[in-house]
Amino acid sequence: MPQPKQIYLLLGPKGSGKSFVGNLIQEEFGISFIRVEDWAKSIKRERSFSDDDYLSEVFQMIESGIRRHLDRERSVVFESTGLTQYFDSMLKSLKGDFKVTTIGVNADLKLCLHRVRTRDMSIHIDVSDERVNEINELVLKKNLSADYTIDNSNKGSDQLIDEIRFIIDQTRVS
Repeated sequence: MPQPKQIYLLLGPKGSGKSFVGNLIQEEFGISFIRVEDWAKSIKRERSFSDDDYLSEVFQMIESGIRRHLDRERSVVFESTGLTQYFDSMLKSLKGDFKVTTIGVNADLKLCLHRVRTRDMSIHIDVSDERVNEINELVLKKNLSADYTIDNSNKGSDQLIDEIRFIIDQTRVS
């Protein structure tokens, strides 16, 4: 019987370093990091982040994109704040067909805001400081449980890679 394909799902506040960790996973472990934010940006068309139709469309696109990647690959990693009901539905659906390992990526919220202010906006959705704070408070309030947690407040790449290696060694499917 074939082994299930593996999804590593990075969860956490905006600016916690999910993209950074995803890139490390790709570079160090050869697991494709899928930038789902690119899909969200491609369909935004001046709609609000609170528009239910937009959010539904985004998470449908994410799920079908993840599934397409897993048609050709054994494992992938992607990221989300995990806030909406559409995320919850997508996660449940993916867990029905794949081995999903959730990794919480946490950092001090002031550091998160600083990172959002100083990051490359050509690869991220531009949001105001007020909206970042609002989203991050909602993320904390939702208190998603994760299989593993990485504190990304004051660690270098080598430390993060060691933590990621431990997680992958514990969870990787053959």
